[in-house]
Amino acid sequence: MGEEVALTPDQISRLRELVETTADRLGTTPDAAIAFVETAATDVGGNKTPHTLAQFAARWRALRMRRNEALGIPVFRDPAWDMLLDLLVASEEGRRVSVTSLCHASGVPTTTALRHVERLDELGLIDRTADPSDKRRFWVTARPDTLRRVRELVARLRAVI
Repeated sequence: MGEEVALTPDQISRLRELVETTADRLGTTPDAAIAFVETAATDVGGNKTPHTLAQFAARWRALRMRRNEALGIPVFRDPAWDMLLDLLVASEEGRRVSVTSLCHASGVPTTTALRHVERLDELGLIDRTADPSDKRRFWVTARPDTLRRVRELVARLRAVI
């Protein structure tokens, strides 16, 4: 692997600014904005085939965002599916997802997103767990069977694309 590169505080600040600006522009979370930029960089480099299922799911979400961006309006929204994709990617990456982050990942207003979170919970597709260190925050995970089914669907799509 290449030599480790040290960034200056100014460079780190600029990168943070770029991520936040991209997230605001896309109406998404900083993590999703980073995935979007990674996808764009991969596309420019000519390697359009993501290596893992999580990378494919993240790329798929980014392409869905681009579709709305290209039309200039959010015509095609499927907040619950975008949430499940985000939970799949988070599971594969070993990161936790808060309700707030999941709402951002849905690409719809928070009140609408919260209704989808509630519905996913009612349907038994996700679990919400209170954060013991911050009673205002809840963590969301997709249930194992949900993850398995979403993984299968994403794998099928990946096979035909």
